[in-house]
Amino acid sequence: MSIRRSLQRIQQKVSAAQQLGVRQIAWYGIYQSGLRSGLWRALTPAHRQPKQMPASALTVQPLFTLPDADTLQTLLGARMEEVITEANEITSGKARLFGSSPVPLDLTPAPPLAHWSDYETGKARWQAEDIKFIWEGARFGWVYPLGRAYRLTNDERYATAFWQSFEAFQSANPAPMGPNWASAQEVALRLIAFIFAAQVFHASPESTEVRKQALAVSIAEHAARILPTLSYARAQHNNHLLTEALGLWTAGSFLHQHPQSARWRKTGADAFRDGLLRQISPSGVYAQYSLNYHRLMLQAALLAKSFGLPLGAAAESRLAVASRWLIAQVDVRSGAAPNYGSNDGAHILPLASGGFADHRPTAQAAARAFLHTAAYPAGVWDELCLWLGIPTPPTDLTRSTGSCPSVLRLGKEDSWAILHAETYRSRPSHADQLHVDLFWRGQAVTLDAGTYRYTAPAPWQNALASTRVHNTVMVDDADQMQRAGRFLWIDWAQAEVLSISNEKIAAQHHGYERLGILHRRTLTRLGADGWRITDDLTPTLPAARSKLHAFRLHWLLPDLPWSLLPDANPGKFCLQFGSAEEVPSMKLTLNASQPAELTLTRAGISLSGNPSVQPIDGWFSPTYAHKQPALSCALTCTTSQQLQFVTDWKLR
Repeated sequence: MSIRRSLQRIQQKVSAAQQLGVRQIAWYGIYQSGLRSGLWRALTPAHRQPKQMPASALTVQPLFTLPDADTLQTLLGARMEEVITEANEITSGKARLFGSSPVPLDLTPAPPLAHWSDYETGKARWQAEDIKFIWEGARFGWVYPLGRAYRLTNDERYATAFWQSFEAFQSANPAPMGPNWASAQEVALRLIAFIFAAQVFHASPESTEVRKQALAVSIAEHAARILPTLSYARAQHNNHLLTEALGLWTAGSFLHQHPQSARWRKTGADAFRDGLLRQISPSGVYAQYSLNYHRLMLQAALLAKSFGLPLGAAAESRLAVASRWLIAQVDVRSGAAPNYGSNDGAHILPLASGGFADHRPTAQAAARAFLHTAAYPAGVWDELCLWLGIPTPPTDLTRSTGSCPSVLRLGKEDSWAILHAETYRSRPSHADQLHVDLFWRGQAVTLDAGTYRYTAPAPWQNALASTRVHNTVMVDDADQMQRAGRFLWIDWAQAEVLSISNEKIAAQHHGYERLGILHRRTLTRLGADGWRITDDLTPTLPAARSKLHAFRLHWLLPDLPWSLLPDANPGKFCLQFGSAEEVPSMKLTLNASQPAELTLTRAGISLSGNPSVQPIDGWFSPTYAHKQPALSCALTCTTSQQLQFVTDWKLR
């Protein structure tokens, strides 16, 4: 390795340490010390003989009240068939992992199994290209649709499917052996799913006393795995801490007479409250800068509140403004929301219709729990509230829940747009400052590419976190921030809002000032169905004014029929998408103040303009491990002068 490269790596590590902070680095050091010294192995020994405990230690205490079956049936109406269909898929051995299409459910990792710590230190191989494919099914998140169907129908096939899967998991994954014990977060989510199943299937003839006792023992083993390594979760400063802390509280409350129950509850409650206060900003923004992780955080908080964890006034206040943040991002018609930030398909509380993409159940439950009012009128999205026992708010409350100062949103229900401009206080997941999402009549007109895969052959190792695929401007083919790892950005590009009104938002970010360029963007509403986005790229350093820079304005659009309309202006391009019969149908006009080139790409293949495109161009990932073709529209210009791009949308 060259001296220059070595110095760059040292500089990256120093920058990363400065931005992560002493607290996170210290917790991570504690975790690594426990791994390297063998302490965690000693505290979670393999092949141990279970201690003989009095029967009272495995006595369980219900944590929630099951919703009335008749009320559920009335609420769901015809949509009951969707619930039954998904549950029947699970009884046939398939599950909708990551909220997508059903795939075979496999709970048996490849042998040989090693102690969980060996996977973390590299002594054992994961034996999987992407460990998430092993972990997702083993979360037992598919138990929630099984439980919904069982409550609606009392069909014993659903209880049988759970118990057979539980026993299969126990046989193939003895604690604490194998990859399904390596992540304490996965352990915690599985623990919570087990407790849900224990209550939903409690009265079933399939739930024998022997099975119930085996489940209680397994829950205790799960909690014992989480407790020693909470330092890793604290180091991450993200959803790991919340879910692991919730797992401890839940186990301690459910096994309320277990010798460790008081310790589990106290540790879990303290860590959960601390996590909320540290991870949610006073303006309601979650630390991971991801809409899907924001939803996960609220779902964890809703479970905590339902399970009796005392959140405290300060945490509830943060959760109230975080609830407004989510509600402000959701399309009322469809429940869709921007695919903002990392999206690994996590949906830890699927107790409602609408599927992975419908955010209204969580938004409604959060509004009722933390704002004490409803975000939407009564509807099928109220099912989650029924399961969690969240009461219906008084009908005379009229407080608006659909606004949040930290969400830069313009427009009304039929046509609205969001401009993302963040001041980062913790590590961002995507380099996407000034990205714009545009919705019209319940559908996304512009797309955020999403995530697709964290671990995969090149170029798909979290490649969609790049500035290149977002709806913003890229300069000199460089990301807005410096990438220092698959999940780590350094030299964060900070943004600031310059002005905001009912019709216009202006903001700028400083990510390209290292190149001598300032990017300012203005989002303007043009009537009921029109939008204008103006990008000003201004040289800020004398050297930048004499140097040629390559500017690339990018828009990712749905995979619609398109046509390029003729125009003699070398800096102007007009495209028609869709037809008069299709929704959405739109006209897009792109203007550059200098001569420019337009390139259209679909699924990594150039359709028009420059044939040299990248394989990640023209893809949209709605959830983890799934991608579908989209249209990538890029306007490029090379100049040393100040440049302005103007994008006009006309929707119909």
